[in-house]
Amino acid sequence: MIRTSIRRVSTKSIPYEPIPKNKYNQVRSAYNFKPAKNDGFVYSPPAAIIKPQMITPYIFLPENDPRRELAKQHRIDPKIVAEMPIIRQINAPHERQYNVDADTINKIKELRAADPERWTLKEISKEFNIEMDKLHFFLRSQFPKKPTEPVKVVSKKLLDRQKRKQLWLRNQY
Repeated sequence: MIRTSIRRVSTKSIPYEPIPKNKYNQVRSAYNFKPAKNDGFVYSPPAAIIKPQMITPYIFLPENDPRRELAKQHRIDPKIVAEMPIIRQINAPHERQYNVDADTINKIKELRAADPERWTLKEISKEFNIEMDKLHFFLRSQFPKKPTEPVKVVSKKLLDRQKRKQLWLRNQY
């Protein structure tokens, strides 16, 4: 019944709708529709606001909205914020600290050269408040490099040849 109704519909009456470009396989991809992006900010609140604290942000309120005045009352004056003391400054783990200068490095090298048993890396780290990794970097010229033997690269073809020879000698083919 359905097949016959589908067959009756001509393909000319159905408008051609091109498939949108997709980086996924169009046959196996579940959802290919790409909505058009709007310029500027888009605020789409949840269908049901769970908490009363979740209110529309000030930036999205229209200019004639009375909630705009209410939001201004709860703002802190920027002058007051500027005068507030910094309680604790947090340095991000990826943020670099440039607290070591050339004089400090020269002093560390002199101490290390004068008495290396007294001025271990741990002692220098405590004295100058420098991380061990940085100390290794600064004093890398004082640590002798261990000679490394060149790695002998053996081709896979040669290994296979040796394996075949062993199998041949054992009468295993």
